[in-house]
Amino acid sequence: QQCFELLTEQHGQIQGYLAELRLPAAQNIPLPDPRVTAGPLLPKLTADDDIEAYLKMFESVARTEGWARGNWAAALAPLLSGEAQRAYFSLSASSQNNYNELKREILGRLGLSATTAEQRFHDWEYKARLPVRAQAADLMRLAEHWLLEESPSPAQVAERVVVDRMLRALPRSMRQAAGMRGPKTIAELIEAVELADATYHRGAGATIPRRVTQERRPPEGTPRPVHRPPSPRDEPMPTDPPSPPARAWMQAVWYTAKPQRGPLKSL
Repeated sequence: QQCFELLTEQHGQIQGYLAELRLPAAQNIPLPDPRVTAGPLLPKLTADDDIEAYLKMFESVARTEGWARGNWAAALAPLLSGEAQRAYFSLSASSQNNYNELKREILGRLGLSATTAEQRFHDWEYKARLPVRAQAADLMRLAEHWLLEESPSPAQVAERVVVDRMLRALPRSMRQAAGMRGPKTIAELIEAVELADATYHRGAGATIPRRVTQERRPPEGTPRPVHRPPSPRDEPMPTDPPSPPARAWMQAVWYTAKPQRGPLKSL
């Protein structure tokens, strides 16, 4: 019993000494550069690849390999091509090292931004000729792009749904005015609606100014038109013969043309 306890104690001490020896050695060993290890682990992006599936595969490999998130953008850059590569070079130097901004720019260039996904989500219609499983997957993908951008909390997801529903319920003129401010939270939406409402009432109470027309003066040297009084009407001279009287014979003709009725017979 005592020998077994002594051996156990010595074994624990030896393991502690070995751990202390391994720790400095492990700290001195540099971690592999993600830019070097990403090439053998991931294929280069091609025009036939689905950019969303490719980014999900990249993120899965990055988590498995234990890459620091600050190095994800640098590891992804050599693998890009086409429009995704142009999106990378369009960013500033600081944004190129931010994976979230790089991902947002790539998806936005390919028509998969949060705003576009929101609009396509509401415009979605069921198509009887396509498999329902594929349509459900597409609708779910649009909802994730719209509601799960930047990994929000459940409360933030609910707030996005409320903001969208309230914004769509507003009158058209107020919806356009408030939507131009791009509200993301309920507080921002309330502020935008109140501002649009105040602007509408201010415009409705304003009086319409009268239009004042100013007569243009002719340039110097132009002869002005002479306004002459109207000429008197032609009146008959005293020496002219009198005008013939009205033709009364037409009245007689009209009178004689009337049908003559016979005497009424008494029954």
